[in-house]
Amino acid sequence: MPGSALQVGVVSDTHGLFDRKLIDLFAGTDLILHAGDVCGQSVLDQLAALAPVRAVCGNCDVAPLSVDLPRWRTEEVGGHRILLLHELGKPERLTAAASARIDAEQPDVVISGHSHQGRIVVRDGILFLNPGSAGRKRFRLLRSAAVLSLTQQEVKATLFSLESEKPTAVAHGSWR
Repeated sequence: MPGSALQVGVVSDTHGLFDRKLIDLFAGTDLILHAGDVCGQSVLDQLAALAPVRAVCGNCDVAPLSVDLPRWRTEEVGGHRILLLHELGKPERLTAAASARIDAEQPDVVISGHSHQGRIVVRDGILFLNPGSAGRKRFRLLRSAAVLSLTQQEVKATLFSLESEKPTAVAHGSWR
């Protein structure tokens, strides 16, 4: 239907764990993006049963994933350029590699992982989304994943906690 929003599931740092709560959270999504540290083909296979999956390699991924997955990728989704990479730094202090890639790709949205800290922020006209970690709980960080809703005019991001019985929205952000 023209004008309807595309839904994109966003996950990172699964570290070999497929959380079954992702089944409900990503039901009806058009695409799933995994921002690295997959640590197991079975995670990608289970996500692919829900929607097409695009993933990048993280620092903990080993062969064959480290060979098969790119370090970064750019996807055109709903009229928006989305840059997917594992290590970003922070939106306010990018790594040199992330900064160079952002300059080269000119994305509307940058999705990263690595820190295990979910975050949505708009900076310098770009929506930065880290879905947090959907893997086993580490430290005191919230286990989480995200969903993007994209129309030609806007991108909305929602971060969901995976620590309650059902995924619960804990943060929102948007880009126009």
